[in-house]
Amino acid sequence: MKCKGVSVQECKSASVMKSARVQGCKSARVQECKGASVEQEEHLHTCTPAHLHTYTLARLHAYTHTRLHAFTLTELLVAIAILSIMFTLLFIPMTQAFDNARRGRIMAELQNAADYALEIMVRELMQAIEIMPQERKDEQTQNPLDLYDDMAGDDDTLSRIDFVVRSVGDDRMSPGYWRQGYSVITYYIRRNDPSREFQYLDFGTEKANRRQVFRTQWLQDQNIAPEPTIWDGTYWYVRGAWIMPDLSQLPEADPNSIPPRGGKISHTALTPPDIDVADLRFTVERRPESEFKAQKPIAVVIEMTLRKPTPGAKAKGNNPNETDVPSLFVRRRVKVVLQNVR
Repeated sequence: MKCKGVSVQECKSASVMKSARVQGCKSARVQECKGASVEQEEHLHTCTPAHLHTYTLARLHAYTHTRLHAFTLTELLVAIAILSIMFTLLFIPMTQAFDNARRGRIMAELQNAADYALEIMVRELMQAIEIMPQERKDEQTQNPLDLYDDMAGDDDTLSRIDFVVRSVGDDRMSPGYWRQGYSVITYYIRRNDPSREFQYLDFGTEKANRRQVFRTQWLQDQNIAPEPTIWDGTYWYVRGAWIMPDLSQLPEADPNSIPPRGGKISHTALTPPDIDVADLRFTVERRPESEFKAQKPIAVVIEMTLRKPTPGAKAKGNNPNETDVPSLFVRRRVKVVLQNVR
């Protein structure tokens, strides 16, 4: 029993000592933890703002690594700048290409207009049997021919030509009712609206009033166009239709009257109103003879210049007849041999 009791006592003592050690260890650990917390708190209190900033950035950096990546403001601005530069580099060639396309279309219109007018004039001049003298003055005012072109008071002798042809009924330029016979054809330059002044560009509310080539076929008689009889060695002094600046004002011809009453058969524009005829000249080449009556016409040289404003052209200053950029133009020179003039 003694041994057993001693053993019990020893066991109890060992248990007590073990509990004491456990309690001491726990107390030590608590003291260590508290000490560490105090030291950490003191360390945080002793940190400078720079250390806190570094600590904050470190925590933010660790946080951003867990988030999805995105563009920054600087990257967006750089991307927008690059796209703007690329768009500019592409826009300039595209604009130039569109301008060249518009210029090409205008040049094609000028070429077609010149070809159409010259085709008719050359074909009919080749059928001419007589070319009327160009050198003429008004019998009453003693002034040379003054057409309704760009300015008043100038000499437009070379801008008009009159010749006699043998017209036929199936001619596409003559009315269907016109019977076979002789008539006069006149080519001349005139403003689209002869009641207004010449105006090359649209300016404000006023529309352009450009020059055109007109063709008038008319029947001559002593009432509307008396035969000229006065010749001073340089000019013929004429009256009526021979000196009229606008043949559209002629009365209508009556081919059914006996004798046929003179007047206008047809009046047609050979060039469109949106194209300006900057120059029109008819130069008659004659035989080199000493006497005027023997100087028969052998050829007619046609010189014509058509122009149209460049796309985007504006009036220079307040003058609608001048542009800030050069216009597009076509020049033609054709020589017509007069095979039927004797």
